[in-house]
Amino acid sequence: MDNSKPKTILLTAFEPSGDALGAMATAGLKAIDPTIRVVGLGGTLMKSAGVELLAHTTKEAAMGVGAISEIKRIKRLVDFIGAWIKENKPDVVVAVDSPAANWPVCKVARKHGCKVIHLAAPQLWAWAPWRIKKMKRLSDHVMCLLPFEPEWFESRGMPATFIGHPAMKKNEIEEVQLPTGKPKIILLPGSRKSEIQKNLPMQQEILRRIKMEFPETTAVIACRGEDVERVQACSSDVQIISDALPAVLEWGDLALCVSGTVSLHVMNHETPMIGMYKVNALSMLCSKIVLNTPHRLLPNLIVGKRIVPEFIPCKYTPRAIADVAIELLADEEAMKAMRNRLKQEASVYTEHNPSKEAAELILSFA
Repeated sequence: MDNSKPKTILLTAFEPSGDALGAMATAGLKAIDPTIRVVGLGGTLMKSAGVELLAHTTKEAAMGVGAISEIKRIKRLVDFIGAWIKENKPDVVVAVDSPAANWPVCKVARKHGCKVIHLAAPQLWAWAPWRIKKMKRLSDHVMCLLPFEPEWFESRGMPATFIGHPAMKKNEIEEVQLPTGKPKIILLPGSRKSEIQKNLPMQQEILRRIKMEFPETTAVIACRGEDVERVQACSSDVQIISDALPAVLEWGDLALCVSGTVSLHVMNHETPMIGMYKVNALSMLCSKIVLNTPHRLLPNLIVGKRIVPEFIPCKYTPRAIADVAIELLADEEAMKAMRNRLKQEASVYTEHNPSKEAAELILSFA
């Protein structure tokens, strides 16, 4: 390999969450060496960070296309990127999030002699531990965003490194017009159309029940700018605040949030929360069979015990969740204890710079 040529790094992201992670890694790579060529499948965040986009792959995922259409979309993209890998032979292929979509990309990359790294460990520890054999065959290293993951992967022969998490960085708090009242409730319904349609109406009903107990309650729905249109359909008369999550989390007393990365943002701001994720009856049954962890919300997974109430997955259970919320809001000592515990457990991330650490690890394989 000609070491005088700029390195070429390929990042493949298929979801909005992957777009954010890919942008984070790209910023780190460009900070180390602006001449590095970073090419990828991704979205607007990766493009803004300096990625030469081969295809915009995250918009359709965010819109929530049907299952058959999604399978066809992924197959087209895998065929396309496979041909690109064959012709261009990148120095490193970084499979960003979305393991189901990225497994075939890893296979093609391996076939053509490329180094393969995962950015965000597939959650095999939760639902598919037997797939570690496949991962070891198709991958060189995995970058972990949760502190307990490296030990799990290393003990099974898969090299792994904890790099921290971009959700846990401290952000500047911008000034936003937020309503007055007490208690202040934040609704975090997710980003996918299907998530919002299932969870936001339930969160609205929980809010209604909280207001019956606390008449001065005020609330906002927090989301990304691109999700506003989807949220508006279920927002009722609750104010929507877009692209200002840090400010909203500093304002709020209690967050009603879906599972996923957003719970780490909430944890980072030490905001008390209740986790939830409404699914249909079939998904509820499948989760009981497939998922093998006692906790599903990330703060609870990180600690290894339940420090935050969670209903994940759940049926339509607004009464049960509202009862927990009301009890929590009425107990200032419990609220304070949760805030302190979230602060304590978030400290594991304080010494990590995920952008820099991801970039250094990627370049070590180039």
